[in-house]
Amino acid sequence: MHVLVAAISEIPSGAPPGRYWLEGLGVLVPAPGASRALLLADTVVVLLAAAGHRHRALAAVIGLGAALLVLNVVGMLLTDFFLGLAAFHVLVGMAALGGARRVRWAGAGLLALTLALGVLT
Repeated sequence: MHVLVAAISEIPSGAPPGRYWLEGLGVLVPAPGASRALLLADTVVVLLAAAGHRHRALAAVIGLGAALLVLNVVGMLLTDFFLGLAAFHVLVGMAALGGARRVRWAGAGLLALTLALGVLT
C-alpha cells in the first residue's frame, strides 16, 4: 500500500492518465536549449546523408521534409513534445548508423550527444 501511495504522490495533480508513464522518462529528456542545439545536429546529419546522393539539393529537401514529418508523428504518438523530440534525436542517430562512413560517425556522435545532454540537463 505504501508503494502505491508513493507512486501516486509523484504524479503531478491534474495530469491525464496517459502521462503517468512519461514522468519516469523525464530524466532522459534534454532541456529546451539543448534540444535546439540537437535539432541543428539532426539537420547536419540529414544533410550529410543527402550529400551522398546524385541530386543533392532534391535529396536535402526530401530528407528534411521526411524528418519534419517523422518529428511530428513521433510527437503525436508520445503525446509529449519534448519526449517526442528526444525520441526523434535518437531515431535520427540510429538511422544514420546505417549510412555511409561519415554519416555513421555523425549518427554515433548525435546519439552520444543526445544521451549526454539528456542526463546532464
